[in-house]
Amino acid sequence: MIQLTNLNYQIKKHNILKNINLAIQKGEKVGIIGESGAGKTTLAQLLLGIIKPTSGSRNINAKTILPIFQHPLESFNHAYTIQQSLDEAVRYFSIENNAIIKQRLKQLLNATDLSTQLLNRYPDKVSGGQLQRFNIIRSLMLEPEILICDEITSNLDVIVEQKVSALLKQYNNNNQHTMLFISHDLAFVSQVVDRIIVMKEGSIVDDFPRTQLFNANRDEYTQALLNMNEIEIKK
Repeated sequence: MIQLTNLNYQIKKHNILKNINLAIQKGEKVGIIGESGAGKTTLAQLLLGIIKPTSGSRNINAKTILPIFQHPLESFNHAYTIQQSLDEAVRYFSIENNAIIKQRLKQLLNATDLSTQLLNRYPDKVSGGQLQRFNIIRSLMLEPEILICDEITSNLDVIVEQKVSALLKQYNNNNQHTMLFISHDLAFVSQVVDRIIVMKEGSIVDDFPRTQLFNANRDEYTQALLNMNEIEIKK
């Protein structure tokens, strides 16, 4: 479904991504982790087609690929109510019956503890955590074949984060759609993915099934991230 071959990206001769080779299959849940500056978000932008590689190839076999970005205030039009923003997304990206979308929206609101009354508010009239949940809902209700989540839990408290984690896993189980999680938070990523890719300074340094996270042969940088996160993997 996703095939990147010898992919490089430069800005003013500065290498942001270096010789990325990556294959992701339909239905995979993949975490791409690393510290700030590792190249994670740049990779997401390349996958979305926002920017083009300097060299190498990018092949994606999917009709719809949508993001959930980190900063919800930047993702919503402040001249629109939240409902109007959701309606706009449906007009641009969905060919499904409106009744199906409305039913899906209702289920997602219930799953994320959001009241329908909030739909009539403007983005700056709800909390950051509520707006991020609407940000997540906006993409999930369209059921894209590939979903790219960029630091989506940064505005969520622990309880809501757990609910979002369960919702995303259920979404994947129901649809077998591909999901990529861009994050520095190994603790969250390890709860929702089957495969973990570790990036450092624009390169992939580790790539393994989630169940092998604590193997002794993990890259030194992966081990350092583990020590920083102090996480426990849920089997």
